Amino acid sequence: MKQVKVLLNAPERAQRFCNILSACEGSFDLGRGSYTVDGKSILGICTMDLTVPLTLSIYDETENVLEKITEFLV
Repeated sequence: MKQVKVLLNAPERAQRFCNILSACEGSFDLGRGSYTVDGKSILGICTMDLTVPLTLSIYDETENVLEKITEFLV
């Protein structure tokens, strides 16, 4: 498992981020504190506070996801 910080400070960025992860194999969780949502769920992501960095947990990475999400990394 890898963990990185991401910033999705606008709904449009959250949608683009979700679309990228949805096209990737593997499991992704997005969280802050004890609150965690599925990284492939736009509804879950939109319930988060997008103005602060969130922690993305990457499980079972089969492709280089970090290259695809570089614009969101903090």
